[in-house]
Amino acid sequence: MRKYIYFDNAATTVNKPDCVINSAVFAMQNLANPGRSGHDLSLYAASEIFECRKEICRLFGYDKPENVIFTYNATYALNIAIKGFAKNNSHIIISSYEHNSVIRPVHALASDEKNKISYSVFDASLEENALLCDFSSKIRPDTEIAVVTLASNVCGKIMPIAKISEICKKKGIILICDAAQGAGCVPVNIKSLGVDVLCFAGHKSLYGPQGVGGAVFCTDRKPKTLIEGGNGANSANPGMDGPMPESLEAGTLNTPGICALKAGIKYISKIGIEEIYERNLELIDRLTENLSSIKGVKLYGLSSKRTPTLLFNVRDLSSEAVASILNENNVCVRSGFHCAPKAHMQLKTGENGAVRASLSFTNTKKEIDAFSYYISRI
Repeated sequence: MRKYIYFDNAATTVNKPDCVINSAVFAMQNLANPGRSGHDLSLYAASEIFECRKEICRLFGYDKPENVIFTYNATYALNIAIKGFAKNNSHIIISSYEHNSVIRPVHALASDEKNKISYSVFDASLEENALLCDFSSKIRPDTEIAVVTLASNVCGKIMPIAKISEICKKKGIILICDAAQGAGCVPVNIKSLGVDVLCFAGHKSLYGPQGVGGAVFCTDRKPKTLIEGGNGANSANPGMDGPMPESLEAGTLNTPGICALKAGIKYISKIGIEEIYERNLELIDRLTENLSSIKGVKLYGLSSKRTPTLLFNVRDLSSEAVASILNENNVCVRSGFHCAPKAHMQLKTGENGAVRASLSFTNTKKEIDAFSYYISRI
């Protein structure tokens, strides 16, 4: 296979450590269905899954592993949280930088006339104080939920979640945080952030495989179930009204994926999230400086607090054309609107969106300089 410069980590991190792959293979070959039987292979699977819940709590600074639920991805986790807490005749606030994994479930709720649910969008592009004022201005007496991304998947801006949380707590608003783009590449502490639900993706900066994600519920309030089915607990009861996590985990869990995710999180913890974050900043600052010096390159949404993600266009070329040229040179980026149309509209990227380069701490300065050279040639 060709050797690529891979700058599409905001979509999926491809460069997985060996421990992740080995853990998935071991689970497929040795572990049975967790929570369904009393034999050793089933019990071992259940034990490994609980250990992953504990690793997630350690990484995110939380202390209730039973409140960690596993899903297919962050989108599914967000749907569980949003639709599970949504009430009829209520109001929801989201940011203008949200991914479609937030926009679409909220829009679906608001489009169903029987729900009588409405939503407002606050301006995530503003500086912090103005952003917080705009968020506060959108609060109504019937506001029940706020859904805010930890970091934009488009431009990498990190949101002031802890300060938004303070506002929400005073008003009794449930705060759901989409951490798909921050978990694993920036320090995340649930107690410091003060969120009620933190949703995460396993296949990005946590180094797990596709098909696993989840949510950490940090509130005493329990959401309605989104789907129901077998979970190995209280099988004689037709309802899904037992304790978490089983009450929100209908169906067979992705045991190989969860075991691989556990290995990915332990890999991150061994290196240290602070070291990863500093390395990410060093790399993205170098890329930003390089592209800023190239005539004809326009950068969007630069922020002092950000993930290693950079959004840009080159002259009058479409983002698809630039991505195609880069692909011919074995460079992987993503073009278009990145499933976040409101963000692109606000950033004024144009009718073809923009090119996104998203890094991992495993990328190198040599790769960044080579990438910058290809852009200069374009």
